[in-house]
Parts: sequence; structure tokens; C-alpha cells
Amino acid sequence: MKWYAAKVRTAFAATVVPAALLLLSFAPATAAAPQGGEQRAARTSASSSAGTAAVGYTLLGNKYRGDAGLGTCLRTFVDSAAVQLGQCTAQGDPTDSAAMRQWQAVDQGNGYVLVQNKYRADAGLGNCLRTFSGSAAVQVGECTAQGGATDYTSMRLWQAVDQGNGYVLLQNKYRGDAQLGTCLRTFNGADTVEVGDCAGQGGATDYTSMRLWDGDAFVSGWPSRPVTGQKRALVMATHWNDAAPADPAAVQQATLGTGSPSLRSYLQEVSGGALDLTGDMLTGVDLGTRPTGCDSTSIRSSARTAALARGVDPDDYDYLFVDLSRHSACPWEGLASQPGNWILSNGVGYKTWMWTHEFGHNLGFTHSDTLKGCPSTSSVTQVNSSCTVSGGDDPTDTMGGGGMHLYPADYRQFAGWIPEAQVIRVASSGSHELGVLGVNGIQEYRIARGDGSYLSLEYRRATPPYDDYAASDPLVNGVLVRIVTSGATVHNRLVDATPATSTTADAPLAAGRTLVDEIANAAVRTCSVDSQGADLRIAIGSTTPPSC
Repeated sequence: MKWYAAKVRTAFAATVVPAALLLLSFAPATAAAPQGGEQRAARTSASSSAGTAAVGYTLLGNKYRGDAGLGTCLRTFVDSAAVQLGQCTAQGDPTDSAAMRQWQAVDQGNGYVLVQNKYRADAGLGNCLRTFSGSAAVQVGECTAQGGATDYTSMRLWQAVDQGNGYVLLQNKYRGDAQLGTCLRTFNGADTVEVGDCAGQGGATDYTSMRLWDGDAFVSGWPSRPVTGQKRALVMATHWNDAAPADPAAVQQATLGTGSPSLRSYLQEVSGGALDLTGDMLTGVDLGTRPTGCDSTSIRSSARTAALARGVDPDDYDYLFVDLSRHSACPWEGLASQPGNWILSNGVGYKTWMWTHEFGHNLGFTHSDTLKGCPSTSSVTQVNSSCTVSGGDDPTDTMGGGGMHLYPADYRQFAGWIPEAQVIRVASSGSHELGVLGVNGIQEYRIARGDGSYLSLEYRRATPPYDDYAASDPLVNGVLVRIVTSGATVHNRLVDATPATSTTADAPLAAGRTLVDEIANAAVRTCSVDSQGADLRIAIGSTTPPSC
């Protein structure tokens, strides 16, 4: 799936949610078909910062209109806020210009975009596609709420949901929040557009294609929140005044140590050298009287005050890591902002895996879970509503029970460590070669599922010291399949492609096996694997992949 918005390039998102590593479990973090009739605009590609254009201006065409041989393009008019469908080229009238058909997506850094019209922008008029309270109407207007109880910024926010066929659904945030039909749609026998239900409602004149819009208008990079270059952390080995100080050497090695295991060497390895974490350490820091409760804000405030008392300002660093004396009132081993720039350790600062997990939260990775118990035959696993979800048992993901194993491919792309050209949206059936993660070739294939998520395919081999698998381990002899949802954060769901066993230690799609995703209407078959990669056959729009 291609992401239909610009990349998020800001250092940290505005909303930060603490994410905890619990003592006994990985509980979820608190959180929140036919071709068109008219020629499409050429696909452009450019990525830029949040708040800037995703791909420049291009046409926004409707599939139903194209199938019917009618004017497909969304357009504006002189001296009017109206939008409707029409021809994709100006018709020669002095009041008709090509710019009236040109639109751009402007990323808002929260999984939504503004959809802006060039003609209106050039004329200094309100140029954002917007909805209204108590109406299915759509117009262009100001890009920010103008005040009052019935005008909201969310009326201007749209999410493009890839349908895996070159088209997207355009869903409005305000309408979704109000539990109304969210999708921009067209009609039979009319040039009008409105928002309504996202699927055809039956009958001879209502088709799903009326809701499908040419994805070229939105194509850009995948969602990302790059964290690259050299970052500095202030590491504090602290204790309450009723406890002896922890061994600072063990905490220093687990975080900033140059050897392995350490968070620093882990990040250098998993990022391919794109991220280097350095910094300073304060030892023997007395935080005073042990609190009766576990208020993380108060604890961080105490740590900051103690650092300032030593002449060190935490604000001079990119991250603040605080190891505490073990405190039974805190029901977590580690706690981190998600995404964000602080980590608290509940007396386990010597455990590198705790830091890799919590730093994952800092990067925007949520707790992962697993899809298990899917219907299966000897060679085919079906992903459908019969599957069940469980948590904390992805042995390859440190965010879900994978210890110190290296972050999956989609995390690496989100953090800006994998080039866009090595993360491929599969748009058609055929043969596909998947390289070894972190080593060579295509790093990840993605298949749109039509609901905003996608299938992620990756292939690992043993790459010590962190991915220290035995050569015969099933985890490095098949293709790992995950269902991924990404926006401001990333959530992974491992698909157990070998559900007949009681373990996820053999979850990958092994050679000779096929996985069918009924939601995506797609299938993946692993033909063979070796030291250089995996040979795959993928079907799009079908549940029968090509033969090996």
C-alpha cells in the first residue's frame, strides 16, 4: 500500500502517550476493476515536511465516471465554492482553467491530509475540500475552522485509504467522528459529489466505484517519523534515599555502551548506521523520599531537578533515560512516551531488552500482537474473521515478546532507516523476490487490505549478535507476515501462518505454503528460501497465486 500523504518529518509528534512494559505481560499501551475513460495525470513523486504539499498538484479522478465514459475530474469554478465532476481539461472558456482541476494533499502529521485546489489557492480564496454539520454537502473553503459551534477543523481533514487497485477511498474525519457516512462519492446521472456510505448500497444505480478516486493524486512516501543522525541521551542512575545506588556500570553498558548488548549498538545495527545514540551519564543520583504511589510525571520532575542541581540540563539532550530503585508501586518494568523522548526504568536498567522495547515506543511503535488460530489445511492458511488475536507472542519483535531481536522492516521504514525504493507496494499478481532484512534486496513487500491496514512481508536470516537464530530455526526459513496499521504510530500484528501448532516460533510462511487474506482479496505463496532471499508468488484480486 502506498501512503496517500506526505511524510511526517517532524522530530516528535505533539501528542505523547506513556507506554509501559508491564511486569508479567505486554498489555496494550494506553491510548488513545474496469479502466477509466479519461487519461489520468502523470504520476509525480515528491515528499516533504508535514504541512507542505505531498506530491504537488495533479488530477483527482473518479472511477465510476471513468467507467461510464463521463468527465471524471473533481473541479472548482470561478466565484463559487462549489465542486463537482467534469472534463479533465479546460474547455476554452475564459472562466475555465486547468488549475480548477488540480489538487494537492497536504499532510497534517496525524494520518490525515488537507485536499487543496490550485485555482482557489492562486486566487487567494479558501482552497480546502470540506464538509459541513448536518449535511452531506462538500465545498471548498477556508482550511481552518472559522469559529462557532458547528465549524471544525476536522471537516477539512481527509484520509485516503488504499483499495489495492490504484484507487482510494477519501474518508472525512468529521463525518467519521460523528458516525456518519464518511466517503466522498459521485452519483449516477449527475455531476454532484457528496459524502456518504463507503460501499454500494445495492440496486442498479449505486456502485462502490462511485466512491473510488484515482490514487495518483495522493501518492507519496509511506508514513514515517524519521529519527536519524547522532542523538544524545542523558542517562541517570538514580535511587531513593532508602535504597542503595544501582551499579552504574551495568546501566551505562545497557544504554550507551559501545559493545553489545547495548541500546547504542542495537540501534546502530538495526538502522544500518543511520542512527547513533551517544550521551552522558549521571550516577548515584538521590531522588529523595520514596513516593507512596507511582506518578511518572512527578518522578521525571524529580530527576530533572536533580540533574539541574548537578549543573546538567536535560533539555540539552534529545532523550532522558532514568533508572530508578525498584519501586513496587510502579506496575511496570519500563515506561516511555509514545512517540517521545523519555524512558523510566523500574530498577531494570541493566537489561538491554527493556531499553530496546521502550525506545521502540519513543520511535512510535506500539505493543504488537498476533493473529492466531486461522483456518488451515496442509498447505493453505486463511486469514479471515475466524482468526483470533492474542498479545505478547511475536518472537521476532521486541515490542511483542521478541526480546532483543531487531525491529521488523516496517518499523525500520517508519524510522527512516530503509529507502523508499526497498519498500514495495504490490499492485499486480506475479513473481516477487524478497531480500534478506538488513542485508540485501527488497526489504519489504506491502499488500493493501482496503481497510487502511496492509500485509507486510519480510524475510530474515541470522545476523548476530541480536538476530542470533540457529540456521534451522523456522523464524529464518520462511516469510514473516504481519498486518500493519501506521499513521502517527505503527501497530504490528504477526500472522501465525502455521496455526496447526501451538507455538508462534514457527509462524513464518514456509516454502510450499500459501496464505490467503480474504480482506485483501490477495494470496502469498512462498516457493523457496535461501541465504539470498525468498522467492514468492503473489496474487492481487485473487486468492490463487501463480504457480512456482
